[in-house]
Amino acid sequence: MSQRQLQAQRILGAADHALGQRRFAEALAQYKAVFQMGFESWAIHVNAAQCCKRMGDIEGAFRHFERGFRIKRRPDLWAGGAAEARVAGDEARLSPTYCRNLSDQLAWLRARGEIDWFDADLEDDLRKGVLTGKTRALRDGCSHYPEISPPCEILSPDMLIERVELSGKPGDCFYILDNVLTGEGRQALLDQLLKAAIWFDVRDERGYLGAHLHEGFATPFVLGLAHEMQATISRLAEPVEVAQLWAFRYLQESQGIDIHADQGDWNLNIWPVDETHLQEGDGVGGMTLYDLRIGEDIAFEDYNARPELNRDRIAVAGAAEHVVPYRGNRAVLFPSKYLHKTNAARFSDSHEGRRINVTMMADRAAAAA
Repeated sequence: MSQRQLQAQRILGAADHALGQRRFAEALAQYKAVFQMGFESWAIHVNAAQCCKRMGDIEGAFRHFERGFRIKRRPDLWAGGAAEARVAGDEARLSPTYCRNLSDQLAWLRARGEIDWFDADLEDDLRKGVLTGKTRALRDGCSHYPEISPPCEILSPDMLIERVELSGKPGDCFYILDNVLTGEGRQALLDQLLKAAIWFDVRDERGYLGAHLHEGFATPFVLGLAHEMQATISRLAEPVEVAQLWAFRYLQESQGIDIHADQGDWNLNIWPVDETHLQEGDGVGGMTLYDLRIGEDIAFEDYNARPELNRDRIAVAGAAEHVVPYRGNRAVLFPSKYLHKTNAARFSDSHEGRRINVTMMADRAAAAA
């Protein structure tokens, strides 16, 4: 190993330590020093993005997320010319949820004339989950990544807002927002979600997938949407900064996401898919918000990943439940520490008809804290 590589490793060690100590400006300066030495990787860019995000620089965060994505998933878009190798011991099979979603997506793109390389043999291997060189490449890389131009207006000026009181703290409430996106904004969001093959986070046990900023969701359109969502939360609730942003996509048999709460101060969910794709009665596929705020003394893992404990808490407290029916172009804004769940997603079994929610988690802005 060269002296230059050893020096870069020492700087990286110091940067990672500073990040762990939440000294974000110091960590970012050290990550940038490593980049200036000619070294970069997906992990370093993700860490640099986290620093930017925590410092309120969402544009800088998106630049690092996008660069890291190119390195990991899109070697054709990266000057390095080869994607990062997957870690040893990676799973030897293809996820059935991932295969089903991607095969439907690629067949949909083929039918629209947007790709011509997805042949019948590759489709058959992918649907069966056969691990070949080609299906492994589909799993490990991003096979389609269109550029979506942000429209002039993303959020609708004619948004309808309903405020509902909650009892956890004085002034607590949640909002139901209808007609959230303009026609152009909604179509751009659907294009982003339906066309980009970035659903790499797979949850086979509950039948859904995730798209994340560090895996291709950090695009110019999503950046514009993040700014608009941040402004909406700040206008309705209090000044906030983006803490995290992701999208979840559910297969038809998905049971949704069980009762939990989140770390951030505020949570905004947008539902872009039209409600005409619902296969069952009113309210299916929406969400349920419980009038029970998790206390500050409860550990994250005990309220985010322990639904059985949360059910007991709700029963003991006799907490009321607010069922928000699914509507296309609807959003729900609520304090993240209130228990909530995604209801079972019984939507049409088609690529464009499955339920998707886009979620932004926001923290109280430092100036307002």
